[in-house]
Amino acid sequence: MKKCSLLLLSLGLGITILSNPTTHASSGYTVVKSSFPAGAGKMYHAANPKRNAYVWTTTKHTKKMANIKNYPNTSWHSTGTVVLRHNNKNAVYYRVGAVSPTKTKKSVSGWIWRGYLKPGYNPNFTKVKSISLDNATNAEYNQFIKQSKYQQLTRDVLALFPNSTVSKPLSRYALFRDPKDKIVNNVATFKAMDDFLNVKNQLTSQQRLAKIKAILAANGYTAAKRQKEYVIGIYLTNFQWSDQYATGDMHQGFAIGTK
Repeated sequence: MKKCSLLLLSLGLGITILSNPTTHASSGYTVVKSSFPAGAGKMYHAANPKRNAYVWTTTKHTKKMANIKNYPNTSWHSTGTVVLRHNNKNAVYYRVGAVSPTKTKKSVSGWIWRGYLKPGYNPNFTKVKSISLDNATNAEYNQFIKQSKYQQLTRDVLALFPNSTVSKPLSRYALFRDPKDKIVNNVATFKAMDDFLNVKNQLTSQQRLAKIKAILAANGYTAAKRQKEYVIGIYLTNFQWSDQYATGDMHQGFAIGTK
């Protein structure tokens, strides 16, 4: 995962527009206010997964893009907000896009009434391949690692450190080396680990785990030392990407912080 993809839709300045109301004559919906803040946006999931709740292609409400009831495991990434007036009542709508897993490879995005959504990632991560470290909370990231069927190698690596905890900020530091994510003073990173994790290979998961153990041992993290309490930064996506590793823009990362 690249840094540019993590910082999803964060280009430009945040924009809030207060203007003369715009009425869509065919639908009777009026845009009263709109806002598109800068940053990584926010994650939401269905407040009631069994309830019909429609994503509309535009604020006109003339065409339905999707019913989120049909996306029970999906999270929705919001990047904008509008206030719509209809029948003399105001309602807040979010601009959202479906985030893995989705039923189709086709992009699913549009406008949905905020009452249909709850803040945060969908709590069911079993089928989710990856999540954004910019959007996830620490608890969500840990839950993703525990549940996702794509995170077995991560779980195997963490089993090498039975008394340690995973930190989402330090996991982000493991990828980007951003000082603000260095939540403890003493953090160890390893060039050999960076190089291995960010060069494509066809090894099995067990072979990859053995290589990671060997790198740790070569840097003094033997089985005995791994019993200590550490803060772990880790982000593994099973060596799945289309381009090669470039310094400062890693796809996978690993770091060990001392409490």
